[in-house]
Amino acid sequence: MTAGAPKPAISVIVEGYNDSLDLGSALETVQSVARQKCAIQNVEIILAGSPQQAAVWKDALAEERRFFAVKVIGADAHYYRLKNLGAEAASADILAFIDSDALPEDGWLEAIVRGIEGGAAVVAGITLYRPESGQARFPSLLTVAASISWGFIVGDPARGFLSHNVGFHRSTFEQLRYREDLGRTCAGWFLYDAVVRSGHTIRFQPDQRVRHVFTWRWWLRRLHFRFGHEVYLLRRLNPDAPHAWTRRLGILEPVATMAWHVMVDVPQWFRFSRCLGWSTPRQVAYVPVVLLLSLGARSAEACGMYATLFAPDRMRRFALSN
Repeated sequence: MTAGAPKPAISVIVEGYNDSLDLGSALETVQSVARQKCAIQNVEIILAGSPQQAAVWKDALAEERRFFAVKVIGADAHYYRLKNLGAEAASADILAFIDSDALPEDGWLEAIVRGIEGGAAVVAGITLYRPESGQARFPSLLTVAASISWGFIVGDPARGFLSHNVGFHRSTFEQLRYREDLGRTCAGWFLYDAVVRSGHTIRFQPDQRVRHVFTWRWWLRRLHFRFGHEVYLLRRLNPDAPHAWTRRLGILEPVATMAWHVMVDVPQWFRFSRCLGWSTPRQVAYVPVVLLLSLGARSAEACGMYATLFAPDRMRRFALSN
C-alpha cells in the first residue's frame, strides 16, 4: 500500500477503543482524514484496535491507495496502550493522534504539520461536538458543552492537550509516551505534565479542530461522570495535581470541586468562544446557558467522585470501560 515517497510526512494514529464501545467508527475517521485538503499521498494511517477489529479493517482497506501507507495493529489493549502501539509502528517524524469517535475538520492535518515544522514539540487544538444523529437542532448548545468539556486547553502556551486531537514531534513522544499502568485514566495529564517539565514547547492552535461525537446522555452519564473519577484519582496519584489541597475536605471534596469548576467555566467559555470568532455580545448572551450546562456537567463529576469515594472498585471498572 506504499506509494511514491521514501517516508511519509505525517503518521495519523487512530485508536479503536472507542469504536469498540460503539462511540464512533474508526473507518469513518479514516475516510474523513482522506478528505483533508492536503497531499494525503504523504499521510500514513495507523489503526490500532483489537484483533477482531484489525481483521475487519484489513478487509475494508485492502484496496485503499490514496494514502502513503495503511498499517493495522491488532492487540487486546486499552486506550492509551493502543496509542503507544500506533506510535511505535509509525514511520513519520510527525505523529497526529485522533480517536475513532472524532472527525477532523478541514485544515487539521495542515495545522499539525505547520505547528511541528514551526518548532513546537506538541500542538494542541480545539475539539467541538457533532451530534450522533448528524443533525443538531441547537448547534450553539453543543459549542457551550464543548467549552465545558474541552475548553481548559485554550491558552498560549496550551494549558493542556486532548489525546484525541494532538500532534507530537516523534522524538518528543518517544522520550515520554503515555503511561500504561493506569488503564484508561489520567495518562493524558501525566504526559502533558512530563512535556511541560521537560521544557518542550506546547503550541495551542485554534485551527487544529476536530468534532467529537455527542449525545446528552453520554455527555452527562459517561464522560463527565468518568471525569469526576479521574480528578479524584489524579489528586491521590500526584500531590502536584491542581487543587490537591481539596483532599483534606473529606466528604466535601466533590462539592468544593464542583463549585470551583462552575466558577472557572465562565472565563473558560469566553476564551473558547473567542477562538471561534464569537462576538462579545453573543458570548455574554450565552453566559446563563454556560452556567446551566456547567451545573449539569459538574454535578455529574461530583457524582463520579462520590462513587469513587464509596464504591471504588465498581467505579474503577466503570471508568476502565468508558
